Amino acid sequence: MASLFPAYVARGHEDTVNVDYPPASDAHVIPGSFWFYDTTGNDANICGADPALIAGISEIDSDQGEEITPDGYAPYRVILGPKCVLALSSATTPAQSHVGDQYGITKDATTGYWQLDTGKTGSDARVLVRSVDIANGIFFCSVLNDQLQFATVA
Repeated sequence: MASLFPAYVARGHEDTVNVDYPPASDAHVIPGSFWFYDTTGNDANICGADPALIAGISEIDSDQGEEITPDGYAPYRVILGPKCVLALSSATTPAQSHVGDQYGITKDATTGYWQLDTGKTGSDARVLVRSVDIANGIFFCSVLNDQLQFATVA
C-alpha cells in the first residue's frame, strides 16, 4: 500500500549524532524533514527539491528550538554514513523488486513529509532501498554517501 508519514531513523542510530544548530529564520523544518547546513547563513536549512546535500533529518519542529535549548538552537539529527537506515513513506506501494534500487525523494505538498519517489532515478537518486515493509507501506533506505554533507566527519 502507498503511505504517508514523517521520515524517521529506523536503524543505525550509531551512524548518527544530534547537534544543535541555529535554524534558518525562513525555513520551517518539521519532524522528518531533510535538512542541510547552509554555510552562507551558518544555519540549518530545509532541503530543496532534489537536494545535492543532505546533512540529516529533523526529529523536531524547528520553531520549538527556543523551548528546547537556552540559546534557541534546535537539535538536528546528523547522518554520518550509510549505516543509518531511514523509514520513508511513498505514493508507490513497496515491492521486493524495489530492494537494491536507488530513487529520489520528494516533499509532499500538503503535509511537508519527505517521501521516496520511484519516478526519480539516475542522477536524481538520493537513497538506496535496503528493505521494504509491504503491509505498512514502508521503504527502508540509506542516503547515498555522495549526498551526505557530513559523511567524512565520521
